[in-house]
Amino acid sequence: MARTGTCLCGEVRYRVDGEIGPPVACHCQYCRRGHGAPFSLVALVLRSQFVWLEGEEHVRRFDTPGGGRREFCSLCGTRFFNGPRIAPESISLVLASFDEEWTQAPVAHVNVETKAPWHIIADEAPQYPRLPRLPFDPDSEPSDSRD
Repeated sequence: MARTGTCLCGEVRYRVDGEIGPPVACHCQYCRRGHGAPFSLVALVLRSQFVWLEGEEHVRRFDTPGGGRREFCSLCGTRFFNGPRIAPESISLVLASFDEEWTQAPVAHVNVETKAPWHIIADEAPQYPRLPRLPFDPDSEPSDSRD
């Protein structure tokens, strides 16, 4: 099933052709700062299944100190995805950028060792101090990655 997404200003559009992994709430400092929120809801998608439709010239990239890559609209700041260095064939797509509202709750919370100290995780989804191995498996042990 193809899904489309866009930025807040509408200048950048994309499509995902294929399977979207389970939604995961990332609480790392980069997601918190980049989104201005206590966490970001993301899901893994194969890079080969992601296509820019319009406005790719407005997309900017930022490499985090941990080696991850973040891509966003330079006009309105909308975050599209993170490129985890430990899974270069995948992207961690920001689900809020889809045109259709994402409705599934997160299956896990990752990087909770750096979550906002005031934020209380109130659901029953498993919590991981760091990022588990990729592709994400809720039953896997955490790795040492902090992207």
